[in-house]
Amino acid sequence: MRIYLYEMVSGGGALLPANITRKDTCLSALDDFHRIPSLVSDGSKMLEQLVQLFLRMPEMEVWVSVDSRLKDFGRKLQAMTNTRGESPMVLYADSSTPWAVFEECCRGADKSLVIAPELAGLLDTAVGKCLIAGGDSLGAARQLLKLGIDKSSIHRWAEQFGIPMPDWGLLENGAYSFQADEIICKPLLGTGGVGICEEESGLPVVGTWLLERKVAGVAVSVAAIVTAQGFTLLPPCYQHLGGEWGFEFQGATLIEDGKHQQRAWRLAHHVFSKLPLENTRGWIGLDLILGEKEGDDVLIEVNPRVTSTIEILNTLDAFVPYQSNRSTNVTELMLAAATGK
Repeated sequence: MRIYLYEMVSGGGALLPANITRKDTCLSALDDFHRIPSLVSDGSKMLEQLVQLFLRMPEMEVWVSVDSRLKDFGRKLQAMTNTRGESPMVLYADSSTPWAVFEECCRGADKSLVIAPELAGLLDTAVGKCLIAGGDSLGAARQLLKLGIDKSSIHRWAEQFGIPMPDWGLLENGAYSFQADEIICKPLLGTGGVGICEEESGLPVVGTWLLERKVAGVAVSVAAIVTAQGFTLLPPCYQHLGGEWGFEFQGATLIEDGKHQQRAWRLAHHVFSKLPLENTRGWIGLDLILGEKEGDDVLIEVNPRVTSTIEILNTLDAFVPYQSNRSTNVTELMLAAATGK
């Protein structure tokens, strides 16, 4: 089986914002993702972990594309081998013509795993181009993809299904009726903490933005791998956030606190049991906040793609999933997702 692994920021799509985001006020000044080092770092780490993961699978041929400006990173991937001494096939993509290698690889692979920022709908665009090129995407199906990309859609969905999320509203060209003691402003289509600010720093006066009540607590990530048999929750992780405004992902650690672990799993299980997972296969992530007590725990985002916590979870030889005494690991679950078992 041939798998194509594509991560947009490190894989040749870095200049796409110049073509896509002219009307996206969050990114109006951004013409190259490589100007945001945290995105390049996160993307490269995710791609490297995915290559390691799929090289562990039997009879799996791995293809990957790398931005032509990241030759050292490409050579690092090329040097990786599986137990049979086989290396991934690395193709270099010219960032000025980002879709050429991408479409060729999607056509030539049995499955394509696409990772891209939700910013400006880039993830939706990439998955759509994969399918148009004749590829078979391993990831979120259309309904879940749309739900996770648009931050207002997930709030409306949560209200419908009784999922706790922060109080919210919209900011449209500087006007809003939503009130809270502390407000966070986010791009409607956002990722990685980019473009998030707090009310006290001044709210944007142009465009449409998501407003949320700031929730006190601990930032947590819980991922699940969806196969034909359903979803399996992976061990939850604490998220370490920082950057200019304190919302950018800086790393993760496994949750060792048993109470926090169970609370994160319970809320995540509630969310995944309501999400439209039909035809979705592979890795889906959730961002949560654990409050002072369990009744204060809330969902923050649904990430319809592989998330940065793969760097931690990929190292686990085995784990016992929530509500099960069956030990498993990420490799066997992703293999089942890819092969349809």
